[in-house]
Amino acid sequence: MFGKLCKYEFKSIVRTLVPIYLAVIAVSILNAFMGIGSLFSDYLDDLGFVSSLLGLIRGISIFVYFGVMVALSVLTLIVIIQRFYKGLLCDEGYLMFTLPVKPWQLIAAKGTAAFVMSLASSLAAMISIVILILGSVGPAEFFKAITSPHVWDSIGRALSEVPSWPLLLLELILMVIISGMMQLYHMYFSMALGHLSSSHRIMMSVVAYIAISMAVSFISGFLMIIAAITPAAKSLFNLIDTMPTAESMTYVFHMSFIFSIIFGAIQLGVFFFGTERILSKRLNLE
Repeated sequence: MFGKLCKYEFKSIVRTLVPIYLAVIAVSILNAFMGIGSLFSDYLDDLGFVSSLLGLIRGISIFVYFGVMVALSVLTLIVIIQRFYKGLLCDEGYLMFTLPVKPWQLIAAKGTAAFVMSLASSLAAMISIVILILGSVGPAEFFKAITSPHVWDSIGRALSEVPSWPLLLLELILMVIISGMMQLYHMYFSMALGHLSSSHRIMMSVVAYIAISMAVSFISGFLMIIAAITPAAKSLFNLIDTMPTAESMTYVFHMSFIFSIIFGAIQLGVFFFGTERILSKRLNLE
């Protein structure tokens, strides 16, 4: 049943976001062609009218590109919030909570679909940037640069200095996943808290989000201060100051990633189960 819930969420979100993905890619391709055209600007200088027209089109296309990129970010956020708020906290919630599933499954399906579509939005943005780079330097130069033996030799030497880079990469991926899910459930938990109010629920959700953010910032700052004055931390800082080797810096990255993963996982658990408890025990759809 959880898979069916996720499938339903994906279908609902994709219908809204895929058009903006296509718009981002299309505008990026247009800007890429404008960039490739600029590589031949010396040949167009003699054609004053054509050169001016291409310059105008290039300026408009750049403006449109930034517009669709902003629209991509804003629309993704709006759709994610709207799918949770309307799907579970408004009239649609009457239907969703009559399904033979647990509230945590509904919440998990919302978060899973939202996180995957957030990654899809980020991927669309990255693809658009690659397309722009292709247009600005030319396809030949771009592929020559990324296939250059010198580039890969430099990357290989850098990785050889950090033997534990696969573990660092795994920790980074875990940190990104947990951080992304935590941010989503932070919003969900804030909306659930705001829904406990008898009036002005949207405003109270915003207030709850800000209050939780301030509390988390205070707690994380306090924990960092406590950690910094421990004997182990002082020894590590002295080691870095006296001998900033790749090994010591790698250890710092490991500790930073692990701390972020643990702290993010704790927040994720609090937000997820807090949302589940409110929707299970205190839900009010009136």
